[in-house]
Amino acid sequence: MIHRPSLPWRWFLGLAALLAALLLVVNLALRLTLPAYLRDTIRHDLTRSAWLAQGNFVGLLAASPTEINQRAHQLAGTTGLRITILNATGNVIGESSAPVSELPNIGNHLTRPEVQQAMRDGIGWDKRYSATVKEEMLYVAVAVRTGDQLQGFVRVALPLVEVRRTVAHVERTIAFASLLVGLAMLPVVFVLSRRVSEPIAEMRQMATRVAAGDFSRRLPSLGHGELNDLGRALNAMATQLDGRLRELDKEKADLAAILAGMAEGVLVADAAGKIRLLNRTLRQLFELTDDALGKSVLAVFRKVELDQLLKEPGSREVVFLTPVERVFTVNAAPLSGQAGTVIVFHDITRLKQLESLRKDFVANVSHELRTPLSIIKGYIETLLEEQPTDPATARQFLGVAQKHTRQLEALVEDLLSISALESQQARLSFGSVDLRELASMVAEELAGQARDKQMTVGMALPADLPAVRADRQRLSQVLTNLLQNAIKYTQPAGQINMTGRVVGNEVEFCVADNGPGIAAEHLLRVFERFYRVDKARSRELGGTGLGLSIVKHIVQAHGGRVWAESVVGQGSKFYFALPKT
Repeated sequence: MIHRPSLPWRWFLGLAALLAALLLVVNLALRLTLPAYLRDTIRHDLTRSAWLAQGNFVGLLAASPTEINQRAHQLAGTTGLRITILNATGNVIGESSAPVSELPNIGNHLTRPEVQQAMRDGIGWDKRYSATVKEEMLYVAVAVRTGDQLQGFVRVALPLVEVRRTVAHVERTIAFASLLVGLAMLPVVFVLSRRVSEPIAEMRQMATRVAAGDFSRRLPSLGHGELNDLGRALNAMATQLDGRLRELDKEKADLAAILAGMAEGVLVADAAGKIRLLNRTLRQLFELTDDALGKSVLAVFRKVELDQLLKEPGSREVVFLTPVERVFTVNAAPLSGQAGTVIVFHDITRLKQLESLRKDFVANVSHELRTPLSIIKGYIETLLEEQPTDPATARQFLGVAQKHTRQLEALVEDLLSISALESQQARLSFGSVDLRELASMVAEELAGQARDKQMTVGMALPADLPAVRADRQRLSQVLTNLLQNAIKYTQPAGQINMTGRVVGNEVEFCVADNGPGIAAEHLLRVFERFYRVDKARSRELGGTGLGLSIVKHIVQAHGGRVWAESVVGQGSKFYFALPKT
């Protein structure tokens, strides 16, 4: 693991690097600008020297080469420059660096850049390597004219080696001075870095503790200036953060308690449609875990309607098929600042079921009432409009009306009984009830009906069958309804058996017959109100369609349960189980 230097050392190293960078920039700037500046200065000096030299050769270019060359040597010795004299055609007629005898061997200079420029502008210059003196030279040429007539050119030159020497000397001087300045500033930089970094280190330590949730530490006074102001600001910030976080924690706890206690499911999604929060109710309804957090609403619920609500908040009724079929009213509202959306799931499955039951109940009651009322109305209208001549016929009509009136009366009584049980208005008088005794009494009361159909009712209840805690009258109604159903729907000469046993903490009672049986698709619905397996035969037998529903409600009111088993062609078994006393 690489050890990281402390903050004072990082400050010191940083300031030292900055100082070194500044000194390096100064050196680089001098190295880049000084040579060009010296060349420009020398060029201007050479230009002045060229004009002075040109004045010495005006009117002298027609003299002999010996005289011209001698004058060039004299000027070179005075100025220290190399001087070359050219005639109008570019031939060298004077050269300070060569004797007059070698002048014919020097090449024509008319094409040289400085000469060409002087021919055009009167003066020209160029910098290049000279093969004659084996040095880089700076050349300045001046045209010599008499009136408008070009007589020739005077060219002066200076080796640039002097420029390089001067630049090298200046660079060495600057580098040495920079080193001295750097060494002298290091102690100052170190002290400055310590004074600045130590308060910052304390602030960093405090900020680290504040970030970790420790708001107890405060910075001491740092004297005067910006650092002291910053320290006071950090202290104030820590105090405010401590108070704000306490408030946020309380609000968060309150919000969590509210969400956990809500009966509705709550979901919060961010602006991208990703799930940020799920309350406990929603997790239980859809069997969700923390894995759902961070995923899109569409990916978790697989419902396009929810994705549409994220885009256009509002209210919508949505049906979910998993984990079980449920119907929800889903309301979506945007969070402030377009930070996301909150969605509330209100389970209306039970309301939908009750609404369906209500509609079915109204339809069934209307149907059940219409038939006997129509029959009663028809017979009464017949009696009123056409008085039968035969008293026996009139008596028959009245008997039919009376029969259906009694059926209506039984239907109304059963409806009132179910209504009282469902609304929990029926008062139950609980006591210890002996099922053997009660079953025997009910069988004896219905023995006449059984004999009329030549049926046998048997009982196989053990002598030690425990008593149950129940309302005797209501439990008698349960046994009566079950036994009457068995007698009604079992063919003549059939067999009915009543049995009982103890299963765990319950006493289980069964009424079994060997009738036609009930198909599997009807078996789960036989305890519903007005549900009939064979509607025509049920009405023919005088049933209201509410007997088994009453049985279910009474048993459930006792904290028990009820169910049925059947095989088509072999008979049916109706069970109920009640807690032991």
